[in-house]
Amino acid sequence: MDCRIGWVSLSTFVLCAGCSADGISSPDATASDASFADATSFDSASNEASATNALDAGDSVGDSDILGTLSGSCGEVRAELSKATPSLKVDTLQFVAGERYEKAWLSSDGQRLFDKPNAGGSSGESETMSFEVLHFCEGATLLKTETEVMYGPAPDGGANSITDILVEIDGKKVGVSVTRAYKPQSAGAQTDAEIKSLLEKKLEGITASSARVLAQDKWVKQVLHVFAATQGSVDGIQRVLPTIDAAIRADTVVLVTKTIGGGFIYCNPDPPLGQECP
Repeated sequence: MDCRIGWVSLSTFVLCAGCSADGISSPDATASDASFADATSFDSASNEASATNALDAGDSVGDSDILGTLSGSCGEVRAELSKATPSLKVDTLQFVAGERYEKAWLSSDGQRLFDKPNAGGSSGESETMSFEVLHFCEGATLLKTETEVMYGPAPDGGANSITDILVEIDGKKVGVSVTRAYKPQSAGAQTDAEIKSLLEKKLEGITASSARVLAQDKWVKQVLHVFAATQGSVDGIQRVLPTIDAAIRADTVVLVTKTIGGGFIYCNPDPPLGQECP
């Protein structure tokens, strides 16, 4: 699906972990590789939507718009929620000079996330923008933030993994784990080994948190939302993901958002929108 969107109305249409300030590190249904490949097919030519509305400085975005311009997979996650197979979706979110990552430029639920502390680290921007993408494309509403989701002890006595946000899409509870594929330019491009390590760690955490979430917050599935700073990282994710063990991939939806001019998602202090991290 290809949604080319600036500041638009919904009526017109829709790897660093969960997350500490790091470069390439983080925070059971199974399927064959063939099934995974089928589930991850991406048709960029279908369901096109296009609109542009200028947002004047000082205006708020509101609940029917998104900060930035989104293209690629949009409105496709909801169809994966009832499937027992993993899937991969890819989109692009571009920011330009003059846009601002400020509370007034977010949806009402995005503003709630903007104001809420998370469980540690510097992942506020990525978690908030993850919700904004899912809200705009999938009609997601925010149910609980990271520190509000209820868990029991890990059944195997292992790590107490948690997810980042709990949303509702089409009446279904969905857990969302957010991570960032980013490496400082001075350190060179991300390797496939680095990307695989990040994905495996996050996917294992998703399995663990799904096992310990309490009944009142139990989700039907989780989304691993990966913000990628370069096309090289996106390509690496697409190469590596099918090679990860099916038991680790489980039925997770992996949503990869390549950012352009989105350095504020990855590094501190935040560069102005329209600029990358150094």
